[in-house]
Amino acid sequence: MKEITTEKIQHIAASYQKAKQKLTSVIEEMRELNNAITEINGAPISYLNLFGKQNNSDLRLTDLSDADLERYQINLETKCWRLLLNQTDIMSKVTQDDMDKIIQDVENRKLGDFTEENIIRALTDLKDREGCYIANIAREVFRFFSPNYRQKEPIPRKIVENCSNYGSISFSSYNSPKWELLGKALLLLDYKPLPEQYNDHLEQQMNQAVQKGEMEFECPYFKAKFYTKSGTAHLTFTRMDLIETINKIGRISE
Repeated sequence: MKEITTEKIQHIAASYQKAKQKLTSVIEEMRELNNAITEINGAPISYLNLFGKQNNSDLRLTDLSDADLERYQINLETKCWRLLLNQTDIMSKVTQDDMDKIIQDVENRKLGDFTEENIIRALTDLKDREGCYIANIAREVFRFFSPNYRQKEPIPRKIVENCSNYGSISFSSYNSPKWELLGKALLLLDYKPLPEQYNDHLEQQMNQAVQKGEMEFECPYFKAKFYTKSGTAHLTFTRMDLIETINKIGRISE
């Protein structure tokens, strides 16, 4: 998880307070604009198009009450929490279930006000749970690749996986998240950073190999052969120490 310095946190918290003040000022200015337009029109209007035909968004003049302002402030705070979490890269190191839980905590305001103290506390808590998040990724990999997940059978050195997609081979997460999870688990358990570029992810590298007509693929963690006719990938793991770690985590009850 990327660290954020105390100085940066102080700056972020101060910037949020400034943004909150500006939001309040904007709503107050909008109320004055609404009053002026009402005087001109002789009656209140709900929408005002100030942006021309190119933009279909009208300026809404009805949602300017104190309750609306409070809702906007909550939305601003929630957005700032999510922007902050994106800076830490923690969201790329969690399963979908863990991501949903983190987002739910943000939406339900369980992280508290967006203050320096709460930011430090939230980031410290996420850092403490980073190992658990990675273990949950390993559990998901075990669930997908174990020959018999319910019986806790270990992932063997050689596996055959179906990766057929409408007559072709695909490792896209749109079809199944297992290949993306496998790549993440192997890198994280090997204490390697996750790729920043989309095409550098392991499953995308395999997709690129297939698209080039290359029926064999090799990375630091496994060798693979692809068979279009059967729509399968035959993997031979070369880092069994990491696979054994996944097996160990997968066999432990949550």
